[in-house]
Amino acid sequence: MRRVDWVCGTVGKVCGMLAIGAAATTLLGGCAPTRQVTRVDPRQTIDVDYRFNDSDARQVYQGMVNDALARPWIDNFVRENGGRRPVVIVGPVQNDTQDYIDTKMFTTEIERELINSGRVRFVAMADQRDPIRAERLQGQEWSRPETRKQMKNELGADYIVLGRVADDRPRSLDGRGGVAYYKVNLEVIDLESNEKVYIGSQEVKKVWRDR
Repeated sequence: MRRVDWVCGTVGKVCGMLAIGAAATTLLGGCAPTRQVTRVDPRQTIDVDYRFNDSDARQVYQGMVNDALARPWIDNFVRENGGRRPVVIVGPVQNDTQDYIDTKMFTTEIERELINSGRVRFVAMADQRDPIRAERLQGQEWSRPETRKQMKNELGADYIVLGRVADDRPRSLDGRGGVAYYKVNLEVIDLESNEKVYIGSQEVKKVWRDR
């Protein structure tokens, strides 16, 4: 009987603690602050902290596109290939920073701007090709004959874009301030000869201070 009493007493204490915890959670939930959401212009620069953000990505792709279109690599290719526009594929852009950076925030925009310029053609990236090939393969069985797409007839790229994002984070002696510096390098490389025909670089620099 003593053992039964001990078990019952222990269970009672646990139940009591759970009840107190639930009550505390309810009270705290009732005191939680409300959240206000405000819509802003997507092009507006808003720095929540010093990390790489959408405004930095916009600065990178705008500067990179303007520089790439002003350099002679496109015109040189067109002249040497009977007026044909170069075909480009975007390869890996390595993130060597301390932050998580989705590099497609600027590489996709670079593709868009260069395609819209009418001077460069792009083919699907590596992570896009498998679903496209799977769809083409299914079409061989399920699509009408006149709409089937030919297998092994993909457009080969002339150039590949490779890149790297690096950073530097020096701090002040008191540790309450510092600089967040990012550098994005993109290189356009001939897929057949390995010749580098363009190297672009864009920098982002922010100064921060704890109040």
